[in-house]
Amino acid sequence: MVERRRFLRDTVLAAAVGAGVADLLSGSTLDRAVASLARTPGDAALPAAQRALTCEVVGPANGGFEEPVVDGVIPGWTQTHGRVGAVSVVDTRAREGTFSLRLVDEASDDSLGLQCDPVPAVAGEFYLASAQAYLEQGTLALYLSFHDASGGVLATFTRQFTSVVEGWQTVAVGGTAPAGSTRASVLLYSPVAAVTTCYVDAVQVAGLGARVETFGPSALTAAMSGMVVLDNHAYTAVRGDLAEIDLTTRTLRRTASYPGNGSAWAITASGGRVFFAIDLDVYVFDPATGELRNLGSLGTGTGTTWCMTTAPDGMVYAGVYPAGQVWEISPTTGALRNLGTAVPGQQYVRAIAADETFVYAGTQPAGHVIAYDRATGERRDITPVLDGLPGVTVMTLAGDRLIYGASPQLVDIRPDGSDVRLVPLPDGGIADALAVGPDGTLYVTGRATGSVYRRVGDELVPVATPIDLEETRALVVLDEDTLLGAGGSGALWWVDVATGASTLLDLADLGLADPEPAQSITLGANGQTVYVGGSNIITSHGPGNAKPRRLRVPGQAKQIRFVNGRLYAATYPRTEIVELNPAINRARSLGVIGRPQYRPLTMEYDTRTRTLLVGTAPVNGQLSGALTLVDLAHDTLEVLTDILHDQAVASVAVDNGIAYLAGDAHGVSVPPTQDSATIAAFDIAARCTLWEVAPLPGHRSIAGIAVHDGVLYAVYKRVAGVWLAMDLETRQILHHGVLPGTHSYGEITVHRDRVYASVHRGLIFLLGPGLDEARLVLDGLEEGWTQSLPQLAFEPRSWSAWGMNGLDLARFDLDPTCVEPASSAR
Repeated sequence: MVERRRFLRDTVLAAAVGAGVADLLSGSTLDRAVASLARTPGDAALPAAQRALTCEVVGPANGGFEEPVVDGVIPGWTQTHGRVGAVSVVDTRAREGTFSLRLVDEASDDSLGLQCDPVPAVAGEFYLASAQAYLEQGTLALYLSFHDASGGVLATFTRQFTSVVEGWQTVAVGGTAPAGSTRASVLLYSPVAAVTTCYVDAVQVAGLGARVETFGPSALTAAMSGMVVLDNHAYTAVRGDLAEIDLTTRTLRRTASYPGNGSAWAITASGGRVFFAIDLDVYVFDPATGELRNLGSLGTGTGTTWCMTTAPDGMVYAGVYPAGQVWEISPTTGALRNLGTAVPGQQYVRAIAADETFVYAGTQPAGHVIAYDRATGERRDITPVLDGLPGVTVMTLAGDRLIYGASPQLVDIRPDGSDVRLVPLPDGGIADALAVGPDGTLYVTGRATGSVYRRVGDELVPVATPIDLEETRALVVLDEDTLLGAGGSGALWWVDVATGASTLLDLADLGLADPEPAQSITLGANGQTVYVGGSNIITSHGPGNAKPRRLRVPGQAKQIRFVNGRLYAATYPRTEIVELNPAINRARSLGVIGRPQYRPLTMEYDTRTRTLLVGTAPVNGQLSGALTLVDLAHDTLEVLTDILHDQAVASVAVDNGIAYLAGDAHGVSVPPTQDSATIAAFDIAARCTLWEVAPLPGHRSIAGIAVHDGVLYAVYKRVAGVWLAMDLETRQILHHGVLPGTHSYGEITVHRDRVYASVHRGLIFLLGPGLDEARLVLDGLEEGWTQSLPQLAFEPRSWSAWGMNGLDLARFDLDPTCVEPASSAR
């Protein structure tokens, strides 16, 4: 595991700190990306394979079925499945010429298939197999297979078409020929369970050249959830490995692997060994022997162990979700003992501490503090009276005092709950971690500033800000002068408490990083730097960097936009708007949209008013989303809740000072109140809604919209794959259909007078202008957008767009010339 990560680090993403890191990228695949980006944008900037547009039809022979059938044999085709006579050439219906192929699959327990003779194919090039289909009933599947010189199948791409429409429709499937390919073939197929009647005409395979360049992982996560220090070594369990880091040399000493790829929130040390939990499974690691053992599970089913602590006698205690229980772990015998649920109805034991007699558990969502008698298991609620019972986030013991975080303050009590003292947290924030120095000084890290504070009386005094806006997973006093912190983005930091000076070690530098799904993508103002949003990190790929850079953000960067030299991110789960200065890698918060808003779904920029428009969805169990207007001139946020009644604001398009808002009425864990998603026109300057319509009754969720030349384009999530084009002046639907061959959805992008839809399942379509049916532009990509909608970032003056091929950063040639009808090409 360590060697694999080191390879990824050395060849894909050098870490953000450390001398000589740029040398690690020499000869890597990213060198090609940087060199490509560094070219002057425009057609001359394209790779050689893209500069000469390729639209070569390579077959198949008799794709129009016009050649005479001899003795029942269709020239150029072979029946591979089904009964004889189920396929025939007829003149009763044809899209082109006189004849077409008729498939009649009347057996629900058998399939039917007809395959063309192989056609030439070149490895690394994209091929699009298409046909005209008249589907009366059932399912038509289109298979595109690539073969080696001996005829063996190297790869197969397939799409199924089930839309019964009046008239002919274009069906298509595409893919890039893998290494070793010399031939390709097309199979027309009716699956086993389908009863199908259809006509097929104008089958063709077109070679479109090299359309996909891939450059390795687009984003690496080094995120960590917990950390403990033992004998001058830091231990953190991340993505399948317990890592041991030497704090003197600041190097990775070794790792010990455990099943799965989970990370540990709960980790502690006792008796010279490290205890941690992955989900509900408890492990113990002995540094002396290198042995890692599983001690068993803290309950049944699925769940998370959120916290661990060690009592003065070495006994280990843990708090779990969703049972809301406290467990005892014997370091000598490994026995696990359930001390019971802290508070019925409270699913989280989120913080824990222990002394000689009691274990103290802090709960969420309501912040109770429960004292367990370690000997008897008897429980007592010692929660002081606080406004609203805010959830407990962190807890520690300091002498004869129990101190815990309950936003917006620290609560300081005696172990029996008496003598309550409240210490306000700066800016009403959240306490992430607590530590007590040898002289009794309390240190606390606060969200969302990322700062370290020292308690002086009943005030918190700033010490340092190691990483702007960072969430801290653990805080340890190394000595009277030095603190060690674990940042959620995957960095260890050291702070000199006297001077406030700090140093940073990125876990990616140690090879403790793995590829992760992209959350978002955008280009810088120069059209050359690609920014990819991930978890706690935005990765910058481009010629302005000596190496790819890691820009830290608090949370998942669900939406990112580059505006006037600054990068703006809308994050999950805090719905925070963060401004980053990529030149100096500094972040600052412009504000938090706040609850009940939870998930940023869309973000656009209006140049007229210098306003970012952010659409959000609420927490589970609620329906009303919001439109947030971020004034970049004055750094203010204006939140307009329920602007689309009982709908999330799923997508925003801006045109001539008007924001078009698209809704999602489905909701999560709550029944919807609206039958149909609506689209509204919102005047940004006047702050008023001009009109609102439900274009397709009964369709509850819109995924993405875009506006071009007075026409609004939309792709629906429910019903998945439905798309439309609507005239904005009359609100009449001009075109309406289903993305062929998929029940999928994604974002829409307008580029160079064309309208593209990038959707799940590795597909990119052309929607307009002026098209009656969506045209497949690119296929065969690996699904890379598992946590966000698929997105494209176009280079300004070419047909090249950046996106994902699986977890890899990829560049696509999306020249539409080969797929547009002749009447639409410009």
